[in-house]
Amino acid sequence: MKLRKFAAMALVCIAPFSLSGCLILPGEFTSDMTVMKSGDFKFSYKGQIQLLGLANLLNNTIDGELGEGGEFEALCYTDGSEAVEADKASEAETAKDEAKKAKREEKVAEESAANAAAVKTMQRDSKGGAATSTAEEDPDLTVQENNDTPSERDASQAAEDAVAAAADAAAEAASAYESEERECTKAEIAEQKATWDEQQVEKKKKNEQQKKMFAMMLGGIDPKDPATIKRFTKEVERLAAWNKVEHLGDGLFMIDYSTSGRLADDFAFPVIPRYALGEPMIHITRWDNGRVRVEAPAFHNDPDFSAMAMMGAGSIMGMGGMGGMGKTSKEPVAVKGTFTLTTDAKILANNTEEGPADKAAGLQVLTWDIGPASYGAPMALLKLVM
Repeated sequence: MKLRKFAAMALVCIAPFSLSGCLILPGEFTSDMTVMKSGDFKFSYKGQIQLLGLANLLNNTIDGELGEGGEFEALCYTDGSEAVEADKASEAETAKDEAKKAKREEKVAEESAANAAAVKTMQRDSKGGAATSTAEEDPDLTVQENNDTPSERDASQAAEDAVAAAADAAAEAASAYESEERECTKAEIAEQKATWDEQQVEKKKKNEQQKKMFAMMLGGIDPKDPATIKRFTKEVERLAAWNKVEHLGDGLFMIDYSTSGRLADDFAFPVIPRYALGEPMIHITRWDNGRVRVEAPAFHNDPDFSAMAMMGAGSIMGMGGMGGMGKTSKEPVAVKGTFTLTTDAKILANNTEEGPADKAAGLQVLTWDIGPASYGAPMALLKLVM
């Protein structure tokens, strides 16, 4: 399959990533957020974040596609088409002969019938009324004069039978064609091997270009290249609020992030300049009338969703979905942790299991335990007084 143009590939790839957020996910973590009705807020995240889905896609799905064909194996089959064509020709020739014979018999029968009719006419002309009286005495004679004779009917049926036999013979000859696997000659093996080698070279070239495309989308991150991981880690560490960034391998990082400020506008985490990392793991959105919506779409343990997101990304890229994942790839780290939201604002809505718990100084606490049994991503709607 030929590679698509880079511009088209970038367009279709960015869309599913931005919707699914599958390029960056939490691992095991603890996260706390405080939102005051005045608009002041604090946020911290300590634990793992992972580009593991991307690492699997790059290192296994793309690389695994190259080996899908396995080892080279020459395959050759018998070609019985010439014998079958000869049989078909013979059957057709026989059918033609039968049809000609039937036509001749039909013609003879027609001539006999014509002669018989002429004789009857002569007898009727010579005897006059005798023919009429004979017809009255023998009604069957009149009917026989106005219809085909038995000889004519037999000849016509024979012609139809011959045509049907010819069609049956042709169909049987066509279905008789069967090919069987046979041992290849040296020349055939060499020809097939040359074609296979060309396909492998083209596939490898395509895979390398796809890897480069993914790396370009992420600002050059390649989980196989320690240099790009080191550069990414260094760039993230120098950002304010990122107190610790440690790469644990396979696109998995241990981080310590904390920040505070005032909600004059929206807030999202993580946001890293020059890197397309999909949808943020958590974001705060300012609504009208002092309402604030807190959402954490990635704080949700749903392996099936993550797998489908990566599979969809792979298929859009033309890589056959998950490819080699599950054979040699490392499974993504399960999303597991706790997210706590503390506020003195009015809680208009939330999806915690227990609801808000009272705390000192007029504060209320919402807690989400994220694990295999969790249902839905954390969400809360608050009303600020600013």
